[in-house]
Amino acid sequence: MGRFLSTQPVVLNLPTVIPALPSRGGMVLARSVLASPGGGFIGLASVRQMGVETGMLSVLGTGPNSFVVRQELQKHGVEILTDEVIGDIGVAIQMVEDDGNTTVIVSCGIETEPSVRELAAVPLHEGDVLLAHGSALAVESVAKDYADWIESIDESITVVLSPSPMLDQVTPHVWPQLLARADVLTMNLRESSLLPRMLKRVDPAAEINDYLREDCIHVRRMGAMGCEYRLGFEGDRIMVPAFPSDIVDTSGVGDTHVAVMCGSLAQGRDIEDAILLANAAGAVMISHSFTFPVPTMGEIASVMTFHD
Repeated sequence: MGRFLSTQPVVLNLPTVIPALPSRGGMVLARSVLASPGGGFIGLASVRQMGVETGMLSVLGTGPNSFVVRQELQKHGVEILTDEVIGDIGVAIQMVEDDGNTTVIVSCGIETEPSVRELAAVPLHEGDVLLAHGSALAVESVAKDYADWIESIDESITVVLSPSPMLDQVTPHVWPQLLARADVLTMNLRESSLLPRMLKRVDPAAEINDYLREDCIHVRRMGAMGCEYRLGFEGDRIMVPAFPSDIVDTSGVGDTHVAVMCGSLAQGRDIEDAILLANAAGAVMISHSFTFPVPTMGEIASVMTFHD
């Protein structure tokens, strides 16, 4: 069994509950709850619950936000694979509406400028699954070095590319490199619409399939409709159904889905089983307020067995 290694930046979440987003210039009363680790932490904690060895490749600092996250990582048994640096990680303000939809504003910190040289020095083992995450590419000067590193990773490592909701804020010229190395590409509907438009800025004549390797598995997350995947760009589209669940809060659902799929691949499961487990984990996450607790294997098994 391989490890799950995540480059997704870890931040401190500040959830805020509101009836609905106010109109521009308006005001709304909100209810805040206690801060908790977020971003890449959600996926790492979820996969650790599966019994998979996990390693964080995001950066932590010397400040109070990093202290809180470090304590939680150690509590969950997640290995920190990067060195501490001077400074602190950023904060994500999560605005959770009554209908469960979540809007996030991120105030960035040291996590946006990782040392790619340090990342490249981390030993990777055959069978590892590495999550290359779009939110690690927010700083243009780092994005090119990051893409060069991902491109150089040995073929014995499974690279899962998740462009993230920030993909339209990333310099478009790194996407061809990242797509060319991806063994698995996973996107939600919004990202699936945005990425082809970003690639047109690089080459107006090229399509996304022109950059993907022939055996890349392309996963599209479609919320309540479930997921579809395709084995290579010539393969048929195969649907994996969602599990019914009442939508309470969408916070962290995408992060959980991507990570649980990665963790399942690290366990040696095939892609369809991995997506099915991820769908069940997403159903658990979406059914309660905020990002904690993360799904347990018992809860995932219950959803898959009883659809409840």
